[in-house]
Amino acid sequence: MAKDLTILYITANEMPERWLKFQVAHLLKSIGDTPIISISRKPMDLGMNVVESEPKSYWNIFMQVLNGSLLAKTPYVAIAEDDTLYCKEHFTEFRPPMDKVSYNRSRWSLFTWDNIYCLRQRLSNCSMIGPRELLIEAFTEWKTKYPNGAPNGLVGEVGRPRVEKRLGVIPRPEVDWYSTCPVVQLNHPTGTDVGHHKRDSDGRSMVKKHGQIKAFDIPYWGKATDIIKEYNGTV
Repeated sequence: MAKDLTILYITANEMPERWLKFQVAHLLKSIGDTPIISISRKPMDLGMNVVESEPKSYWNIFMQVLNGSLLAKTPYVAIAEDDTLYCKEHFTEFRPPMDKVSYNRSRWSLFTWDNIYCLRQRLSNCSMIGPRELLIEAFTEWKTKYPNGAPNGLVGEVGRPRVEKRLGVIPRPEVDWYSTCPVVQLNHPTGTDVGHHKRDSDGRSMVKKHGQIKAFDIPYWGKATDIIKEYNGTV
């Protein structure tokens, strides 16, 4: 489908098996024959598979994006995370200039402990599409500056000025865009922020809050309750 793009699928293999099948099926439907590199902790039959074993952290996610970008052959790469649902418009409707990374802001969040979508207006790595060479350059700089890794509190999405200022690295420009079909990102107990953000006894985030815009039902994806059932295995 997209000849200029490689999908970098990042997973710690901690999501429920039913959800993984559901999510990967939607991803494959969305990308067609677009090449995919999966980076996982267990072997996967998903494109070119790379098994890694570094400690789970935000830093490691970005280093795996670097590793995947070095393996890719296309001008652009797109991040696909195992807790996010994608439709084809996300991968086909927009490309940033070669000197900028981009984030799709048409992204609904869904907390697995309740039944409502919300729009949380912040950049998210799960919706990033960027020039491969720019990302290699940026993350190589990060790796050189922090050979033993940087703490979670410093790390964040490339293109965020506050993050790059904290890290003391060259700022990379970013551009926002909105796909006609949204992506849906789950917030769930096995996310990378466990241990970094406080959670209650049910695994609910005590830091992440709902956005101001909420919905029970959205185009293409349907009811929030149905998505949560797929995650919980209660369909």
